[in-house]
Amino acid sequence: MLPVADQGTAVREDDPFADFIVHEAAHIFHNCKRRRIGLRDTRTKEWLLDIEYRQRETFAYSCEAYACVLGCAKTPAERRKLAAEDGATVRISEKRVDPAEVASIVAEAVSARNGWKVILGRCAPTTKPRTALQLAREALAARDRAERG
Repeated sequence: MLPVADQGTAVREDDPFADFIVHEAAHIFHNCKRRRIGLRDTRTKEWLLDIEYRQRETFAYSCEAYACVLGCAKTPAERRKLAAEDGATVRISEKRVDPAEVASIVAEAVSARNGWKVILGRCAPTTKPRTALQLAREALAARDRAERG
């Protein structure tokens, strides 16, 4: 986290694990389509990051806490200690987010070689998203079944 003097009043926060900028930037990753920033869509990738819809806030809070841990701790041992401190205190008031899950994600991330991949993996959809063509085929099949019987 940046020192309070460097943040400006709009993002001032007393919580050492809070970073408004990182939190909101994390939301951009799952709200922005690849083509919007000049990347090509692929058959399987339309969004910058594929995050489970119900996990969007969990993803943002996990990114926020992990970034703060990385910024404050120099060694892996310090990172694990800070992650444990963060996990021991409930700071998230958002009802859609389980603070214990965020703490678990951050603890796993600080122990991994690439913690960002851990966060992404823990917040990714459990099933592969269906394309518009698949959804249309399923709707037609359901309509045909309903008409037959």
